[in-house]
This record gives sequence, structure tokens and C-alpha cells, in this order.
Amino acid sequence: MTTSLSPQNPNSSSPDLSAAGVFYDAKAELLRYAETAEDPRFAAGRMTFDGTGGTPAAKAAMESIRADLTPDAERKMSAYRPELPADNVAVIRNFVENAVAIALPLTSYTVETLIRPCMAFVYWAVFVVGCPLDARVVFERALIEQYIHSDGPAREDGTALTDGTLRNYRAWILRVAEAVNPDNNPRNTKPLTSRAMDEPYDDDEQFVLDRWADGQTTAYMRQGANTLIALGAGAGLSSGEIAVLRRDAVAVDDNRHITIRVTATGGAPDRDVVVAAKHEKRLAKAMKHLAADDFVFLPNRKAAVNDVVSAFVGRSFKPSGTPAVTGRGLRNTWLVERIADRVDVFTLMEAAGLQSLESISRLATYVPRPDAETRTAQLRGKK
Repeated sequence: MTTSLSPQNPNSSSPDLSAAGVFYDAKAELLRYAETAEDPRFAAGRMTFDGTGGTPAAKAAMESIRADLTPDAERKMSAYRPELPADNVAVIRNFVENAVAIALPLTSYTVETLIRPCMAFVYWAVFVVGCPLDARVVFERALIEQYIHSDGPAREDGTALTDGTLRNYRAWILRVAEAVNPDNNPRNTKPLTSRAMDEPYDDDEQFVLDRWADGQTTAYMRQGANTLIALGAGAGLSSGEIAVLRRDAVAVDDNRHITIRVTATGGAPDRDVVVAAKHEKRLAKAMKHLAADDFVFLPNRKAAVNDVVSAFVGRSFKPSGTPAVTGRGLRNTWLVERIADRVDVFTLMEAAGLQSLESISRLATYVPRPDAETRTAQLRGKK
């Protein structure tokens, strides 16, 4: 049904429901909506997203929907080549293209707007999370919120997106979800500014993460896992910053102390981050044979591909009992440890690239409190 509101003729005793789609019935104190009949091809076409490919009738309906696309829309959809592994894209391409094709007549968005975020999201859902290629699982509201709020899409060069762009990504993916899976999407969206905090790892979890890193099945994967921990929990870099970091941005002084020069985006100033002492050796080992222009994390890459951190974690070996490995969890661990070390708050904000105290205040509950005597001494200060 439509929700468009148009002014009605105040002199009319019986508003024309078909003209506006909705009117307010003052006597009953209700909004009354006109019901619209859906093209039966769409209900049939959705059956092709159930993981089986659908019945012959469902496939025919989907082919009919695709045939209604303009030649330009079909060309742009088929020509899109994401910066993702080609073999994996081949598995999900038809699924994603059909989902966009169903959504296009039901939205005001273009192929270019919908295809990129949906391809990245479905890739993450299938090859990182491990979902089946089934719209009832993939295009589920809670999973979309997890992708946006916790794992987070990025630009194809690996740089982080602004909150405004993330809101757009959520809206675009949700429009497609509502088109292909209308019965499995709660109506209330979660505000972007209220996303759940990824909890920092405690000492026991960090020990398990070290075992996870050292237990990978190849030397390259072991190096990648240890580097990820060093850059996230040791320097507080975000997943996007880890994805684009090159060797020439990392300096080692005569005392083997390591400083990372982070090139910020969105007009923010660049910043220097000193790597925590307990992570220096593992990062130095990972960089030992890197050329200046090599990526520090997964140096065999040719480009800063989208979701490189989450994709790496998704294909890593994870023994039973391994906590979920997330970029934000590692970064929050670094922040909590720096707060516990009593780093000056403005020094910490500068190193973390924070513009406000919000993140620090939310993490304060994870910081171990000193004993009463220490608290008293801190409050008294020096004479």
C-alpha cells in the first residue's frame, strides 16, 4: 500500500481515495489507505531466492521481470565488476542481479546505486558469515544491521565510509531486502548513532586470540593474524586503516619503538600512533622483508579490497572457543588499555583520531578501577 499524503478537497464529503492513496477519516479518527495490487510476477519471482532456484514458473516470472529492464539498466548491471574475488562473485552474481531487478520497479533508485552495496553485502553474508544463498537468510534485517553497524562496508580502496554514507548503504540494501524478502524484515531500524559497542577483549580472550593467530594453517595466514592483532589491539587502527596501511608509513627508531603515520580521510588531520610495547616484536617480525610500498597487512595483495579484514577473519581457522575477531573489538581493546595506563585524554583522542569523548566514555566501564588508596592519591594530586 502507498503512504503518500496529498491534500484533499476540504469541501468534499467523501475524499477520493484513489487519487491520493490515503486520507484521514476525521469521524473515525483513522488514516485510511488504498490497497494496491502487486504484480503477480514479483511474488512468483521471489521464489527463485529460496536457495533452490525456484520452480519453472518462478524462473519464468524472474526472466520476465529481467526482460522489463531497460537495455541501459541491464547493461550497467552486467558490466559491474566489483573489487572482490572473481570466482566468488560468479557464485552470487545472478542472485544479486535478480534481487536488484526486482527492487528497481519498487524504488526510485538506479542500478548504479543498488548493485554495488548489495554485491558487497551478499559477498560478506555468504563468504564471510557463511550464509546460504537464500534471501530469507541473507536479506534479513538483523544481518543487515550487523553488517552496517559492526562489520561495516568500506570503499573499494579500503577507506572507511562516513556515517552519512553508511546510512545510505543501509537504506539501499534495506530497499532490496524489502523487495525480495518482505516477510522477514522488522519495521524499526536501528539508529546509526546507537550502534552496539564491540566489547574489548580481556586478558584471557587476548591469550586465546594469540593462539588463534599462531594456530593458522600457513605462514602467510599466521603473519596476517598476528599483524591484525598488532595493528588493531596494538595501535588502535580501524579495519579501513589496516586495509590501506603501507610499509613506508611505519617508522622504527633506534630503540625499536614503532610509530605509524595514519593518513586520515574526510578532511581529518593525519596522526601518529605509537605501537604498544607488547605488540612491537610481532609487528617488526611481520614487516621484516616488506618493501616500502607493500601493504603491512596481507602484503601479497595488489589492492586495498573492500572488507579485507572481515574477509580474512572469515576464511581463517577458528578453533572452538575462539572469540569473534572484529576490527572494532581490537581497537576498543587498545583504547581500554591506554585508558588503564592513564594516558592523557587529549593525547589518546589525538592518537585515536577521535573528535569527541563519546567512545572513551562508553569504554570507561571496561577499565579496571584502582584500589581506594590509589584513587585517593590520584584525587589529592601533588603538593
